[in-house]
Amino acid sequence: MIYINKPLFLCILLLNSPAFLAQSLPQINVKDYGFEPNTKQVEITTYNVENDSVMVSKISSYSFNNEGDIESYENRNKQNKTWGKEKNTYKKGRLHNRTGKYSNSTLNKKHYYAYDDNGYLINEQIRFNNGNTNTIKFEYKDNLLHKISSNADDVVITHHYTQKGHLFKKVYSKKQAGKPNVVTNHFYLENKEIFSYTESKYHYKAHIYNENVYIGFELIDDERLKSKLDTGIQRFNKEAPKDNLPFNLQKHCNQTWQFYDKNLDKVIPFELKIYKYKKDALGNKIKYAEAVVDIETKTISSVSFYKTTFKNNTVVGNTSFDENLFSEFKEDITYINIP
Repeated sequence: MIYINKPLFLCILLLNSPAFLAQSLPQINVKDYGFEPNTKQVEITTYNVENDSVMVSKISSYSFNNEGDIESYENRNKQNKTWGKEKNTYKKGRLHNRTGKYSNSTLNKKHYYAYDDNGYLINEQIRFNNGNTNTIKFEYKDNLLHKISSNADDVVITHHYTQKGHLFKKVYSKKQAGKPNVVTNHFYLENKEIFSYTESKYHYKAHIYNENVYIGFELIDDERLKSKLDTGIQRFNKEAPKDNLPFNLQKHCNQTWQFYDKNLDKVIPFELKIYKYKKDALGNKIKYAEAVVDIETKTISSVSFYKTTFKNNTVVGNTSFDENLFSEFKEDITYINIP
């Protein structure tokens, strides 16, 4: 059975935190991928579930070096017979380049990284197999990451960071011929997206991260609700850049979950995941299973099992299909409100 913590609801869009975690892009460290620092390799097998049929759909793996930086990532889709491989090389402790090769060779690409005299990453150039290129620029203020910007396929993407160098917002602006740009704002706490909307003020989406559950949901078009959300957005945009927000990710998600449960007529879930953890010898919680829920049928659509190998060669979990865990996942769904 899963435990769902739901304390006092304050307001879904007081999207605030006193202690963001810094995010440096591109993501290379083992913790960027949600794994423990002493992880050497993670293998994942995903099974599709349909009625009583269970079939392997995807196999993937991450490998990390002694410094905890990712060396390679591989995945194979067993259903459509596609595959992808990414490999990183490092020089003097810095990411030098990243190579991606895929079953569809037109997707092949290579990333190159440039640093200033102080060792700060200032430029990432992506060269694709078809000759196209994309450049990502990194800007700093007081030696802290301040903004990241890129422009590809008529989409301008901008990452905004607080005065302490913490990610708080991403903005996507897509050009349209003869029409205004489509602009989407995504807000972050502790490197996790918590809310987004498309200008002018529609497609409001929120995200809940509980210890055992993730829920992504859209809010219905309700003028009273939108007015409250807009007030929260204004406050976030004012206080987040100054690192002056009053609560952290967990508290925000607890509040958002209570809002979700009390307003099932105003929410439309679009994604739901359930997680299982084991503890290693040091007491660290290691994810070893993840289930994706089909929102319409309220059943499990896929399950992933994790095998984590640590630097001392101890292993937690395995990638075989576990019937008992699958039964636990099915029971867990009964404790989650799905409108």
